[in-house]
Amino acid sequence: MKHGFLRFPILAALVLSSPPVFSEGIRHAFCATYPGSDLVPLASAREKVARGGVRASSSTTRAAAAGRTGDVAVLVDQGDLVFTANSLDLQGKGLEFQPGYTVSRVDRPIAPDGSLIRLGDDDSREVPLPFAFPFFGKSYDKAFVNSDGNLTFETKDDASTARTLARLVSGPPRVAPLLADFDPSAGGWVSTTSSAAAFTVKWTNVPQFETGDKNTFELTLFPDGRITFSYDAASLTTGIEEGAAGIAAGGSIEGMQTTDLSAAAGVPFSRAIGESFRSETGIDLTAVARSFYASFGDDYQQLIVYTNRNYIPRSQGAFAYETTVRNSIAGIGTGVVDDGAAYGSRGRLESMVLMDSINKYSANPADRVLREETSLSVLAHEVGHRWLATARFNDSGVSSTELLGRQMAHWSFYMHSSGSHDEGNQIEDLGGGVFRTGPASQRYGPLDQYLMGLRPSAEVPPFFVIRDAVVDGVQSAERAPQSNVEIKGTRKDVTIADVIAAMGPRSPAPAPNPPAWRVAFLYVTKGDPGDAAGIALVDTIRAQFEAYFPLSTEGRLSIETRLK
Repeated sequence: MKHGFLRFPILAALVLSSPPVFSEGIRHAFCATYPGSDLVPLASAREKVARGGVRASSSTTRAAAAGRTGDVAVLVDQGDLVFTANSLDLQGKGLEFQPGYTVSRVDRPIAPDGSLIRLGDDDSREVPLPFAFPFFGKSYDKAFVNSDGNLTFETKDDASTARTLARLVSGPPRVAPLLADFDPSAGGWVSTTSSAAAFTVKWTNVPQFETGDKNTFELTLFPDGRITFSYDAASLTTGIEEGAAGIAAGGSIEGMQTTDLSAAAGVPFSRAIGESFRSETGIDLTAVARSFYASFGDDYQQLIVYTNRNYIPRSQGAFAYETTVRNSIAGIGTGVVDDGAAYGSRGRLESMVLMDSINKYSANPADRVLREETSLSVLAHEVGHRWLATARFNDSGVSSTELLGRQMAHWSFYMHSSGSHDEGNQIEDLGGGVFRTGPASQRYGPLDQYLMGLRPSAEVPPFFVIRDAVVDGVQSAERAPQSNVEIKGTRKDVTIADVIAAMGPRSPAPAPNPPAWRVAFLYVTKGDPGDAAGIALVDTIRAQFEAYFPLSTEGRLSIETRLK
């Protein structure tokens, strides 16, 4: 998954010029890759180990070995390749965090409602605090109340990305009695109570998004730095689709600790502590990679994983995602990172792709499996996330994110991306402020190829983004690519020089005739090691992609998918 510029979901340091307007009705579409999501498998693996998981998350501990059928590596889950469900168990309980820091189970009654604050879905409101609140060495006189069951300092968090433990600890400084996908616009309310002695935020009967349940809980801040959480006994579901509880200094998963909060008794921690909750089984990509390396060498830049069942949580509503393991490339909008040890890779692995259930895909390369996407274009989208799409451009001295759309990790619907696999559109300028989109997801465009290291900057032609754009009366840069759509707006031309001015030149610079991109196709199966049909479909897609990928790069990069 992508890091983006800061490697956590809130890109507060970026200055937006004419920022895109995101539509509330366009949620979790297509791909679960977003800035900071590469931390999710790492945080989940650490929590799994802390809970006594089967395998430790290190390069020296390996899960059961993988077998092979032809050029597909086959891994049989024996309970060591997954994260099991963890139901919310804080009903009628409470927690107290003491500066220093420790957390203990201290049950307190739920307080009455306070003054209502208006919050919608994925929303945030800044509120003053009645005292200077000390938190991890800093002092705050204001905070952001976020609809998704948490309070943050320094910056709001109203993103629609997955509500995970990684997001809790790696975003802004945060106090989260229950970070989950809550929607106050659909029911319940949020209120605050403020005095010189305490400040309380209460979520009352607030449902999860499109769920209809009721959830009541609260947090309280005290002038001496203490924090308490209280959870209602009757109005709090056990079925949190995906969420987490805890507090964090923010900015990193380093120093993160996990514990069973329902039984905490003076547990010490330094920067962050929490517990995640999920109603579904998830897949542990770090364990999958280590299992693969038990039988195969560290010879692959990318591992592509298909499974025989769905593992991406329904709350994300996504088809697939990419997680970046290593990056040392400058000038593409992504920070330097090396998490290879957690995946068992000594130095070669750069990325993993979870394509999820093979049942989503087709052996017919012409079949549409998602909107206008085929099995091969979906795969090209995720493979492309190794380099794409977090690029910015210089707009009169401002580092603009106008090229970016959904989750700040895909091209904007209003960007002429030459029909990129990673969104945007092929856009024709009809004149008079009217534009029309062409076929979606056709190739890696010239800018893509530059960022991938395949095309020199001198060969990237100017492109454009449409400002003040309107489609069907709505503004949304997050909209999925779609052909034959009329757009009205104002053209803003962009050059590769503008991109380089904002991010610096790509380093290493693009070079001709690069070696083939080397990947391995994996199939994770639960319950049936002889799943011949599933393995055959993975192998068919693998073979088709060997021809499709070079065409998508316009012959500038080949791909090698055979197992060594």
